[in-house]
Amino acid sequence: MVRGFAFFFLLFFSCGLFSQEEELFKYKSMLKASATLAPGYMLAQAQTNIYVHGHLEYFPEEKVSLRGDIFWFNGAQQKPSLLNQNSTLLFGGLYHMHKNRLDYFIGLQTGMSLTKPSDTYYDSVDLYGTITQFTNSYTAKALPLISPFTGITFYPGKYVNFFLEARYVSGRYFGYQGGSTINMDEIRISAGLGFQIPLRKK
Repeated sequence: MVRGFAFFFLLFFSCGLFSQEEELFKYKSMLKASATLAPGYMLAQAQTNIYVHGHLEYFPEEKVSLRGDIFWFNGAQQKPSLLNQNSTLLFGGLYHMHKNRLDYFIGLQTGMSLTKPSDTYYDSVDLYGTITQFTNSYTAKALPLISPFTGITFYPGKYVNFFLEARYVSGRYFGYQGGSTINMDEIRISAGLGFQIPLRKK
């Protein structure tokens, strides 16, 4: 499978090198979209979250773009999971340092996450030795977030691209056990295949 992906990547790379090299790749008025799986590594918790990550991006200028991202929470690798829900919506701007079909970018987004910790359980023993189990349930809250990120995109053809990016997502959940706070800071990694279309003809 790895060899197949490598061959697929090299095929598109070759197409990009040998097709119409005299024409520079145009970014202005381009619309991009992608969907992939993204792991999120929490910095203050022993937790790796899994997200379905999609984004939509538009270039009003050659080196500036506007982009919205959604991260749909799909559970965690560790069981039991610290979080029951942590889906995220982000929006912001990017600056691009590209050379023809290879694009390095940095961006900053703000947004919200809908976050709900998983229920926690504890036992209580009365004077007669009877054990009763209690459940702590938590409220789903909309948390404000800020997220700087960076990455690289390669455009082998007019309508497809390959991308790799890393982002830092910062937020806090207040009102956990005993009124404590969950540090939600996280590193999320996304990579995969994207698509683009030019909205304005040359």
